[in-house]
Amino acid sequence: MKEFLRILKYARPYLPRLLFGFFLILIIAQSQLVMPLVQRFVIDDILSDVRATELTHSVFGYELTYSPTHWLVVILSTIVIFNGLVGLISYVRTIIMEWVSQRILFDMRNQVFSHLQNLSMRFYDVQGTGQILSRVKEDVSSLRSLVTDTSIDILTDVMMFVTVVSIMFWWSWKLTLISLLILPLVAGNYLFFIGRLRILWRHLRHRWADISTELYESVAGAKVVKAFHRENYQKRRVFHGMRQTLAWQIEIAKHRTAMGRISGFFQSFGTTIVLCYGGYLVIQGEFTVGTLVAYYQYLGRLYGPMMKLININTTIQEAMVSAERVFGLLDSQPTVDEVTDAIELPKVHGYVRFENVAFHYEPENPVLHNISFDVKPDMMVALVGPSGCGKSTIANLIARFYDPTKGAIYIDDHDLRQITLKSLRNQIGIVLQDNFLFQGSVAENIQFGRLDATETEIVEASLAANAHQFVVEELQGGYEAEVGERGMRLSGGQKQRISIARTILRNPRILILDEATSDLDSESESLIQEALDRLMTGRTTFVIAHRLSTILKADIILVMKDGGILEKGTHEELLELDGLYASMYQKQFKTKPENNIDWLN
Repeated sequence: MKEFLRILKYARPYLPRLLFGFFLILIIAQSQLVMPLVQRFVIDDILSDVRATELTHSVFGYELTYSPTHWLVVILSTIVIFNGLVGLISYVRTIIMEWVSQRILFDMRNQVFSHLQNLSMRFYDVQGTGQILSRVKEDVSSLRSLVTDTSIDILTDVMMFVTVVSIMFWWSWKLTLISLLILPLVAGNYLFFIGRLRILWRHLRHRWADISTELYESVAGAKVVKAFHRENYQKRRVFHGMRQTLAWQIEIAKHRTAMGRISGFFQSFGTTIVLCYGGYLVIQGEFTVGTLVAYYQYLGRLYGPMMKLININTTIQEAMVSAERVFGLLDSQPTVDEVTDAIELPKVHGYVRFENVAFHYEPENPVLHNISFDVKPDMMVALVGPSGCGKSTIANLIARFYDPTKGAIYIDDHDLRQITLKSLRNQIGIVLQDNFLFQGSVAENIQFGRLDATETEIVEASLAANAHQFVVEELQGGYEAEVGERGMRLSGGQKQRISIARTILRNPRILILDEATSDLDSESESLIQEALDRLMTGRTTFVIAHRLSTILKADIILVMKDGGILEKGTHEELLELDGLYASMYQKQFKTKPENNIDWLN
């Protein structure tokens, strides 16, 4: 019930239109009760004496006299006009409710997407892409239909039920009580099945989200799939998941069909009793034939809405599963958030300090422990060590994608937890090994670094990143050329230079390079290293590298192992120490440290 009330809040801004739409729905619902009364009138008052030349009836207080044939023509004309008006009202109602429905869908998706942008990286580490996309698309659509379509059906059927029962009681309270005897049977049948159905719906939603992730990965990683000839493997993975959902869907269909057939049996049983007992009342003279026909028509309108309300309830239960998933997302809180009195970080000099920093993703698996170091402005700091030792985690903490679980990090003596995220990240630039390019033009991807940048500034950044030449000479359309999804139309070196241009345009004071030159050919690496040298000038730079040739000139090299700093110093100092760094260096260059020192000099 709490989730349902939260859903209804999305309709509040559109309440006037929604109420008008509901008013039109009531008119349409009540119009469906006219035909049985017309049938009763035709059978009892017109066809009862077809040999009469004239029949007089009171209509809205006026005595009208026509022949039976003329009465039929009048009734036919009235019904045509009446149905035309009902059709017009139904058209207006559909337009209004569809407008409200789409606005609610827009608002819900916008809120979910906006909330996703505010969540911390930890959320994305835990949730799969398919799970997130499934909530934004399928689950939100399910909630939208609950607010409008389902609420319309509920209101229509409830009004129909109340009105029909009132008329039927007026004609025969005994017959109506008999008609209502099947309600407890139908309700019990519903309660028997609905619990199991809700469990199946929940399993189905989660499994479909997993399949969405697998489909996304198969498309996004198509080159890897084909390179390793794993098409059949991917088919089997998706097939297994879809076969599981198929089994659940069949199980759901079995339960819903069984519930519907049993309820239908109860309905037909009640209808038969009413027909037999109503026929008896006609024989006894307590009912007219026209009244029995009209009553039988109303009985269908009684059982019909009753069955629809049961089916709607199953739809509501299914939507509640979606509500749990959507509101679970909206209730997720950022693990990295601003304090209420956070200050704007002024333009920094680039002094960075770690004080006894510890961090873990999971309490039982610490990633960093007791990390302390000072970095002066304009220094180049290299982070090296085995995979998984915590190098990238340090970079993530500087950008405040995560907060340390212990200790503090300072930039120019400002605790990162006391400053606004925007003012911090506006002064930090990051170049990754596999930089993400958005679908769009080259210019748009560079401009992503600073949205108010001019065309001249974009070109200047591109020149500094050694990207301008290939953009104007090799890409059809130049800066307006489309890069494709994730930059698939560009080579690795070209994507990297576009990413560097994006960072240059941002003009950060603190720079983080995470394996920015790995896995490139020698020509691309030379161009990118030249661009990075320009980018690093006058900035405090953190370089994460496995290839030690890229960090030989670093002011400080932090050698990490098992989440701690094992060694610290310049390249020459660490070689003389003859520890882990010297071992790593010898393995990469396959020569003695002293020879390499001579070569550097």
